[in-house]
Amino acid sequence: MDEATEDWKQLVGCWVELRYGGKLVRTGEVEDVTPDSSVMWLKFNGNHGRQMVAKTDGYEVLPVR
Repeated sequence: MDEATEDWKQLVGCWVELRYGGKLVRTGEVEDVTPDSSVMWLKFNGNHGRQMVAKTDGYEVLPVR
């Protein structure tokens, strides 16, 4: 597993793991990112929709290989 990625713009279109406190919260595809990489939107399969994630929320974002 790669280290957490700080430049979220690089992750648009990629699948990532969203982790908090070292524990997996969920996996999703990065749909969009603000120009300053401070906020991203993840989309999920099925009826789970989207989630907005801000860097200030304290999550780690790890690319899925």
